[in-house]
Amino acid sequence: MTPPTRRASLPRTLLTAACLSIAALAAIPAAANAMIVTEALGNLQGLSPNNVPTVPTLRDRVVEAGLDAIGTPYSWGGDGSDGGFDCSGLVAYVFKEVAGVALPHHAASQQSEGKPISVAQLQPGDLVFFGSTTTSRKGKGKKAKKVVSYRTSHVGIYIGDNQFVHAPTRGATVRVDDLDTSYWAKHFNGARRYLSPGENQQVQVANR
Repeated sequence: MTPPTRRASLPRTLLTAACLSIAALAAIPAAANAMIVTEALGNLQGLSPNNVPTVPTLRDRVVEAGLDAIGTPYSWGGDGSDGGFDCSGLVAYVFKEVAGVALPHHAASQQSEGKPISVAQLQPGDLVFFGSTTTSRKGKGKKAKKVVSYRTSHVGIYIGDNQFVHAPTRGATVRVDDLDTSYWAKHFNGARRYLSPGENQQVQVANR
């Protein structure tokens, strides 16, 4: 009987070295791909929504224009042309120059043209109104009824955080006050909106 032929085998050290070489070659594409992906992700981080600049909204610009007027002297009937403002003149000037909205130069008339909103609905750029109340009686004798009427005489631009910017009175300058201040809270007479809620949305733009 012829014995089976024995196949020659490679030395163990050569076999091990060959396996390591093959593994190393196989790892090169994976490492290269990892480097490419990491680099690409690093570049894309610059396009993160957190880093995209925003354009000020129309409401933002109205508020900014009102704040820019801080320190301007109060001037009865002033609309900015004489270097001063009264309360409705400041509002009319800001809305015309920034929003292209023509408002009458009179607080009560401005109030009658706006959309009524509650304090809870106030957004920056809305208007807040103030005035006084008068009480009278209508009718005679026991049938007479008490009638309370409101007279609007002042207006300001709401800027957020329960504050508004306005031209207060003779001898003062344009300033910011708080709606919770006792005087203004007592004389508060409603709020109005002239800019739609859609005009409060910010527009994102990418760097070019």
